[in-house]
Amino acid sequence: MINSMTGYGRSEVVLNANVYTIEMKSVNHRYLDVCVKMPRKISFMEEKIKQCMKQHITRGRVDVFINQAGQGEISKAVTLDKDLGRAYRNAFEALSEELGLKNDLTASGLARLPEMIILEEPEVNEDALWTELEKGIREAAGQLCAMRASEGKNMEDDLKLRIQILKGYIDEIGALSPDYSKAYRERLMKRIQELTDKEFEVDEQRIAMEVAILSEKTCVDEELVRFRSHLNQMEETLNQKETVGRKLDFMLQEVNREINTIGSKASDFSINSLVVEVKSELEKMREQVQNIE
Repeated sequence: MINSMTGYGRSEVVLNANVYTIEMKSVNHRYLDVCVKMPRKISFMEEKIKQCMKQHITRGRVDVFINQAGQGEISKAVTLDKDLGRAYRNAFEALSEELGLKNDLTASGLARLPEMIILEEPEVNEDALWTELEKGIREAAGQLCAMRASEGKNMEDDLKLRIQILKGYIDEIGALSPDYSKAYRERLMKRIQELTDKEFEVDEQRIAMEVAILSEKTCVDEELVRFRSHLNQMEETLNQKETVGRKLDFMLQEVNREINTIGSKASDFSINSLVVEVKSELEKMREQVQNIE
């Protein structure tokens, strides 16, 4: 069973007149990369969220968004710096007495002076808040994983179908390969007879040697065996429970190497046409595998 690296999850948590909306989405990535965006007041739980996501996902770029609506206990408390206010008052009184000016300082005027107003953040019960938000995190992560699993099942079915298609192409290439030497011998004999106007006595041993040399250069039996072996390994890998994305990516690199070798060895049009079809299927598979966890 395989999982896609693309998914989405959402949940809401209501706590102390606040509504926390948790959304997360994931896309393909070489490793696990969790990025959390949330209000500064609850940033203390960022690392906890990342550790929580590691329990659900092993690969992919995951963006977690937490938005808060409402006031509740996180509203700021407004207070005045009384000590600073006394210092301002004493300074104004001294200035008024020294310069003979009227001291018309008022409470509202004092409050407008720099740094008089203090906005205090209320204390947050971090353990209680995390206990509730963790439930929302896990709920959204569950939805995310469910979507990744559903898409992964579709990808698995598609890959298994393409593997069968590739096996058919490889069988066709294998069936055409032995006939290539025979066809080359016939073309060689015909060409010699055309050039010598059928008056030249053909050295059968030399012809056989030329055909043998060509057969050795164009033989793709080993590549076909390895190609089939890689396809069988891919089928087995698709049935494994652990994450297999990287392993499948490596196997695709190997089968690409084999089909490139087959294409470079074969000069037969029918075989080359099949090689093109194989490469087309492998490219489609590569696009799928790039998004497998």
